[in-house]
Amino acid sequence: MTPDPATGDRPGAHGDPTADTTLMDATYSGVYGEIYRTHWWWRAREHQVLHYVAKHARWGTRRAKALDVGCGDGFIWRHLEPFADVEGIEPDRVLVSPRSPRRDRIEVADFVQGRPRDADHDLVLLLDVLEHIEDQGAALRRVAALLGPDGRAVVTVPALTALWSEFDELSGHFRRYTRASLRTALEGAGLRVLEVRYYYAWTVLPLFLRRLLFKAEASEHSHFVKAPARPVNQLMYGLSRLDHWLTRRLPAPAGSSLIAVVAAKP
Repeated sequence: MTPDPATGDRPGAHGDPTADTTLMDATYSGVYGEIYRTHWWWRAREHQVLHYVAKHARWGTRRAKALDVGCGDGFIWRHLEPFADVEGIEPDRVLVSPRSPRRDRIEVADFVQGRPRDADHDLVLLLDVLEHIEDQGAALRRVAALLGPDGRAVVTVPALTALWSEFDELSGHFRRYTRASLRTALEGAGLRVLEVRYYYAWTVLPLFLRRLLFKAEASEHSHFVKAPARPVNQLMYGLSRLDHWLTRRLPAPAGSSLIAVVAAKP
């Protein structure tokens, strides 16, 4: 197992955009991009998110308007751009390469305090972001305010308080979620929950054992760990894809992550 397969987070990534990111340097956007493209956890999560985007899409053949919150360098955009005009918000400027062809579409700002945007978005992505924001209600109310009448938001978060560990603290988390607590937060912000499910069920036991047996160190943060050897990486990727296929059909009672799809209330 990698040090933290349960999150797609990075330290300091969702707070003050001018905050000191001591675990990063100017080349980190490239490092993180390589991990995103190769590591089993991020590859499998990307497939999971895109499945739910396609399942709940309501924009038909017209081009959608999408906002990716905590977008990094726009890593998932290659899958969205064929059908959507995509913009992003990224609080940590280190993650946005000045040479990125998407740079002019990425606002470097805190999500809650970012520039005003219209309530006409067809898709908002909040992928392993919410756990970093202390005032989750403000963040979710902004999501609700961004969605158009047929808009959808896809939210992923780390799950299960029992898995809370030093690795969460290192990643800058304020909380982990249960299905009930995530639903309560979403509905409390004026969002209509269409679906909320656990996934990465197969990682719960390894992560619980890691919590008991291992101590986190800064050098072990997941974004400084390359994908494991190819056979191991492919095995974990395959297990994750199977897990995600099963948990879409048979709701799991637990998982190390949650995914929710929401809409604005009429």
